[in-house]
Amino acid sequence: MRGPRPALVVLVASGAVVAAGVGVIASSTLEPDTAVVESIGQRPIAVTSVPPPLPAAQDPIASPSDAATASAASEVATVSPPSRIVIPAIGVDTDIVSVGLDRANAVVVPEDIRRVGWYRHAAAPGTAQGSAVLVAHRDGREQGKGVFYDLGLLDLGDRVVVTTQGGDRVRYRVVARELLQKSAFGDAAPDLFAIDGDARLTLISCGGYYDPNAGGYQANIVVTAIPDDA
Repeated sequence: MRGPRPALVVLVASGAVVAAGVGVIASSTLEPDTAVVESIGQRPIAVTSVPPPLPAAQDPIASPSDAATASAASEVATVSPPSRIVIPAIGVDTDIVSVGLDRANAVVVPEDIRRVGWYRHAAAPGTAQGSAVLVAHRDGREQGKGVFYDLGLLDLGDRVVVTTQGGDRVRYRVVARELLQKSAFGDAAPDLFAIDGDARLTLISCGGYYDPNAGGYQANIVVTAIPDDA
């Protein structure tokens, strides 16, 4: 990832997330990402009538217009916005901030790489259906390691807890981890940002090979988790 840029993100830019501004966020990696992140598990599939966000040229997480997504999101049951996320397996315990799209229709990733962004035009954690999308940086040239630096280390069964502004705790367990090349992100976007189908949590950040001459990270790490009543 090329360090956080104001209002840009999630889908195609420095190794962060994809559709919606978190996908391939370009950044200056602290160290070569040579570890092979294997795709494991199976992501829930849901076809949505909402146009999926598409990757931007140098911005890993591009998505549809605010108007289109806002209209679609209105059909999803609303709950209290998320405020904090805890992922014990990789030491994540941080605030969640609400993010939208920038003028290039890319999901905005928080400038503070220690925080996670919730794409407010998709589902919210705790809703009965749809994908609640959270995006964050892997690292940054000036700020160092980001909150999702170890996202690719999550394994099947690992727990994620999201606390809402209303004080509710929504618990999830990981069911899939994928390394999606930016060229393949567009095909997966309809599922990743769907507002229908089973309730699930989608975590997105940058990953894969880092090429400073081609916009930064060349892939996105996507982790899918489903509600866990245990």
